[in-house]
Amino acid sequence: MTTFSFKSALSFSIPEIAALFTRGFEGYFVPVQMTDVALQTMIRRDGVDLAESRILFKDDEPIGVALIARRGWTSRLAAMGIVTEARNGGIGTWAMKQLIEEARARAEKEMFLEVIEQNTAGVKLYQKVGFETVRRLVGYKLENPQGKSKGKLEEIDIRDLAKLISAHGLKDLPWQLSGETIAQHTPPSRAYRLDDAYCLISNPEAEQVVISSVLVKAGSRGAGLSPVLMRAVFSRFPNKTWRVPAIFPEEMSPIFEEVGMKREELSQLQMALTL
Repeated sequence: MTTFSFKSALSFSIPEIAALFTRGFEGYFVPVQMTDVALQTMIRRDGVDLAESRILFKDDEPIGVALIARRGWTSRLAAMGIVTEARNGGIGTWAMKQLIEEARARAEKEMFLEVIEQNTAGVKLYQKVGFETVRRLVGYKLENPQGKSKGKLEEIDIRDLAKLISAHGLKDLPWQLSGETIAQHTPPSRAYRLDDAYCLISNPEAEQVVISSVLVKAGSRGAGLSPVLMRAVFSRFPNKTWRVPAIFPEEMSPIFEEVGMKREELSQLQMALTL
């Protein structure tokens, strides 16, 4: 008889978890080649608790990983991947029910996750165990934007941007856009300010640059500052491909569309469960 079980991820090495993570996302909508360094970065930025994260077993064989991030009374399923040959056997539902009960046992109040919207099986799984959709998350791309800047950029400390996000950002921002997560970004990522508009980008020396945060102070919204900021950043670092990962709330779309960025096909759903 088949049995499912958990073991704490803390009992496994980073290379072992990274390898199982990669296997768990083979053939997925966005396959992930997880490296040791990328996993360490994810753990640091997202607040992943390896003691409460789980390695999934079918009988005595490791078949998946569930990474749990935690802050205060809130937790997040940062990632769950199951190896191809073990999918569709009920392990996903079993694992989610166990993870939810463990979160309740820790006296947490709410649990979040993000799932690719086009992954209908994944969406149905999370709905089945009680998660509800908060909003759609979208991404954008722009190759080699042209034009000159009308403003002067000032580089600022990423920690200062994180504090501003906590004070002025949406109160229910997705986990990866929250001030707590942004504070964990480090160089070569860089933060910039133009008047009351701010952004965080990945290494601007790379061919592809990721926009990780955009903020306009609450009192200055509606003044058209965000496109001026974006164009200034594009001008400062020309001949780049710019990407916005699908972690930004759909209501922030005008920020990117006003500067000509094209929406990506894949979107995500931000989902929440009251525990």
